[in-house]
Amino acid sequence: MQGRIVVVGGLNMDLHLFGVHPSAGQAPLLADSSLAQPGGKGANVARAAARLGAQVVLVGRVGDDEFGRDCLAGVNADGVDTSSVAITPGTATGFVAIELREGRHRSLVYTAGANDLLTWSDIEPSVRDLTSADIVVVQAEIPVAALDALATFTTQRRIPMFLDPTPPDRLRTEHLRAAEVITPDLAEAAQLVGRQDTSLLWPSLAAGELLDAGARLVLIKTGASGALLAKSDGLVQVPTLRVDAVDETGAGDVFLAALAVSRIEGADWEVATRFANAASALSVAASGLVLPTRRDVDEATSMIAVRTEES
Repeated sequence: MQGRIVVVGGLNMDLHLFGVHPSAGQAPLLADSSLAQPGGKGANVARAAARLGAQVVLVGRVGDDEFGRDCLAGVNADGVDTSSVAITPGTATGFVAIELREGRHRSLVYTAGANDLLTWSDIEPSVRDLTSADIVVVQAEIPVAALDALATFTTQRRIPMFLDPTPPDRLRTEHLRAAEVITPDLAEAAQLVGRQDTSLLWPSLAAGELLDAGARLVLIKTGASGALLAKSDGLVQVPTLRVDAVDETGAGDVFLAALAVSRIEGADWEVATRFANAASALSVAASGLVLPTRRDVDEATSMIAVRTEES
């Protein structure tokens, strides 16, 4: 029987703002258009993994408000088990306003809301029966005390923990050592090791330094070139599908979800990374949060394999 994926992370309402520019009018900034979508890194990963065919449980918190109900409705619609998402009276659901410029997103305003109230007691019931055949996916955005407890628990029980080190400044050495894999992007990798993007070699150097710091396996998302897979026995640059990048919102979450799904299905790390690269590439090809289907990701993965063989 295939293992379960338990995702521990945030649920937010995302407001995407397009064409943001200064104004001398009533507001200092104007946006040409906007798009409101349920989001949050935890919710995005859970939804993406469920769409790819996994059995997924989401652990998190929302407020007892319209945003919270919308967030839960979005996750439930994709078949995620949300029985471990607590509704928090008297606290608002998390919210983020995101500026999109030339395909890249930047958070303008963020309030964690109910996400900041997540505790180990919220998480423990959903992970107590997990085994090494299951996977826990978590982001560094959850409260540090909760991440500390989860890292200790998964290490003791030998449960694979996939860690998105976002935001990097909340990550500790013990979190690195507890994770089976960490998945920083280029900026996050640079921040984690205190290194600047100064040459083509620096991602390899950063990956090596993260391994030296205690990480067991590092996957640095390198954009159009795919992902750098770093293990104790060497480095591999895994290619991706070439697409016109329209909006990177949620691409890292889709990558992590696809990686966990492929691994829980028994793929080796290079194959799983190729699958994750394909899913992420599809997710950046349209505006807003795009969660690709399994059929589309399988097809895109096969295209990467063919092009790699031809080259």
